[in-house]
Amino acid sequence: MKIRSLITRPHSKGQLLAAEIEAAGGQAICCPFIEVISGSQLSLAPQYLNELTAQDYVIAISDNAVNYTTQSLNQLNCSWPQTLNYIAVGPNTANSWQQAGVMSVLIPSSHDTEGVLALLNDLDLTASRIIILRGNGGRETLAEALAQRSKNVTYCEVYQRIKPNYDSNKLVDNWQQFAINSVIITSGEILTNLMQSIPSHASSWITNLYFIVPSQRIAKLAYQFGINHVTVAQGASNNAILAALEQLDMQIGIS
Repeated sequence: MKIRSLITRPHSKGQLLAAEIEAAGGQAICCPFIEVISGSQLSLAPQYLNELTAQDYVIAISDNAVNYTTQSLNQLNCSWPQTLNYIAVGPNTANSWQQAGVMSVLIPSSHDTEGVLALLNDLDLTASRIIILRGNGGRETLAEALAQRSKNVTYCEVYQRIKPNYDSNKLVDNWQQFAINSVIITSGEILTNLMQSIPSHASSWITNLYFIVPSQRIAKLAYQFGINHVTVAQGASNNAILAALEQLDMQIGIS
């Protein structure tokens, strides 16, 4: 594999992906453009869950939402209620729930807001309470759509995403010395943070690299930033990203 990738996802996940890329014969360098910390409403999550009944729904936006809430429950010697209806936006999130003991988790066919809404489309949610476990901001469209069908939709901010501070000129120098030819993006926020950090003299260089993104929505954003080469993976999991990298490597033989 001739891939030399810049991985922009949070450090722990980025390191795992880097190891997989290197095992496949490529090279990777990690530089997170988002960091995740506990959210302002994390302490409320156990109380919210305790108030729910079997007709209610818990929607987790990401595995971070599940993992931080699990930590909060563990601190209180509590576990996830088994009688609730759980919806994970993607398979990574579902896997985190299963590791925490929640074995029955619904996953939409498309791992986005539209997929969740489609999954719930034929259900009567009038008397259901819906808790959306998320980070700081995001998925407003989901809550707005569900609020038209349920009188009780609550966001719970269990984690926060923050933008790291870097010396952008030094970063670009390091990336160019490493000779990266591809950039792995796993969210629109990460992509925005990256592109807003790039010094003007490096704009043409970065936009001509090969970007791997997890959805058509983020691909559209990439094109809006002037990025010329975008490959859409089948989601943000390491397996999906690695498959997209391998396909890209075979298709264009970048070096």
